[in-house]
Amino acid sequence: MADDVRPARTWPLVVPLLLLAVLIVVAWRARVSLQHEPAFTVDPTRWQLVGRPAWMPEAVAGDVAASVSAHVAGGASLLREDDLLRLSAAVRASSPWIEAVDRVEPRWPSQAELRVKLRRPVLAVDGDILVAADGRVLGLGPVDLVPEPLAYAGREADADVIECAAAAGEVLPWRGPLMDLGVNLVSVALGADGTVVFLTDGGVELSWGRTLRRSRLAYLDLPAAARIDNLREVLVDFPKLAGVRSVQLWTDRPVVVRREG
Repeated sequence: MADDVRPARTWPLVVPLLLLAVLIVVAWRARVSLQHEPAFTVDPTRWQLVGRPAWMPEAVAGDVAASVSAHVAGGASLLREDDLLRLSAAVRASSPWIEAVDRVEPRWPSQAELRVKLRRPVLAVDGDILVAADGRVLGLGPVDLVPEPLAYAGREADADVIECAAAAGEVLPWRGPLMDLGVNLVSVALGADGTVVFLTDGGVELSWGRTLRRSRLAYLDLPAAARIDNLREVLVDFPKLAGVRSVQLWTDRPVVVRREG
């Protein structure tokens, strides 16, 4: 009698478990099938620009999006996380403008919204070839940035451009405040002594410092914030750098050379 009762009691528990297992199998097979359906697959060759930073004109943003579309191969399933990760990595590698992919959001049917972080150009070579702080050539502008990218005034050598781009990136956080003090940086180049030199719109040369690629002793130079402090100290005695021909900023004390006459 006890043996007959046990199956009767366990049967109500087994049936739901069997039904659950069947539903899991059906759902898994449906998902696998749907992964290949057009409505659940993103085609990277079809794109639409839905937003851009204010400093990047629509034509430039459209060129970036078109470059992404041209260089990202193969579709991606909206239902596969590894596909979306692959899509994100491919987008990041497809254009030098793109520093990171912040978010990929699937949109049914067959769409995905990608939010990307763009590199900011800090240098302009030959007027319109834009370069980021890491020395990466971004491409053509124009862009509407304040302050605008510095003009590169040095030799057309990749190593020199990289050095000047890095320095332009270092000084960028202070360019706005310096403009309020009457110091507007307009160009950058390497000086004869191998130091990076900024030029103001008033023709004043600001020797920013040595670079590790040029000098093994560059680590002894002041950090960027201390160099700016040196410049502010000079501005106390020479407002807007009036009467100044050049300032050396990377040493413990600023070295000022006045204009003749």
